[in-house]
Amino acid sequence: MAIEGFLKKVLEIKSFEVSSNKSKIPQNTIRREAEDTSPNTSFFNAMKKSCSDDIGIIAEVKKASPSKGDINIDLDPVTCAQTYTKAGARAISVLTESQYFKGSLNDLEVVCANTDLPVLRKDFTISSYQIFEAKKAGASSILLITTILSKDQLKDYIHLVRELDMEPLVEITSEKEFEIAYDCEAKVVDMNNRNLQTLETDLNISKRIAAILPEDIIPVEASGIASFDDIQKGLSANIFNFLVGESIVRANNSESFIKTLRNVE
Repeated sequence: MAIEGFLKKVLEIKSFEVSSNKSKIPQNTIRREAEDTSPNTSFFNAMKKSCSDDIGIIAEVKKASPSKGDINIDLDPVTCAQTYTKAGARAISVLTESQYFKGSLNDLEVVCANTDLPVLRKDFTISSYQIFEAKKAGASSILLITTILSKDQLKDYIHLVRELDMEPLVEITSEKEFEIAYDCEAKVVDMNNRNLQTLETDLNISKRIAAILPEDIIPVEASGIASFDDIQKGLSANIFNFLVGESIVRANNSESFIKTLRNVE
């Protein structure tokens, strides 16, 4: 399938950005620094822990989005890290894409430095260089999007992430993409309710995919989750981990809202 729309635009920008970063710090250098960084909290074990009585919320540091524009451009990653940790989030996701999401690698670094939770680098990964950057920053996971990678790339990146003592979150948007991810040995899959080419959201996508998942796969639902009612619908489909960004950032009290999503006082 040809990549069109928003996804095509962001990948062009990302390709230029990675090339620019490589010209400043060679890949051999960033790889060596990544390999010298101590392993962080296990993302896989955190996701595996979740169940209907212990809901896992991956709370996201999200300043903006291509579909909604600026959400909170002055969002402080340190405050987010501390608040999300206190609220009992299972993990923290940090958007590092700069053009549309207004994130940065520095946001990732400061979040990792201010929490003992596993931290996910959420970006459009098209190069092993970005994986080394994530590990050097202290991340426990990195998003790998099946739509934008060849099957060989996806498999190679999954193995590389694990060699660096991280566990990838592999994004899928269809049953066909799940088959590819499963063949590539994905263990934790992000079922994205949002079409990255059209930016349209359909909460039924994750429920449909969840119905075909084997027991050895840990599912995460992402995009469009705005209330505990949305969480309950996921629980009914045996989904126990949820990646939530915009609704947490927009909440008057993020700590209280995360607890509401977790169904705890």
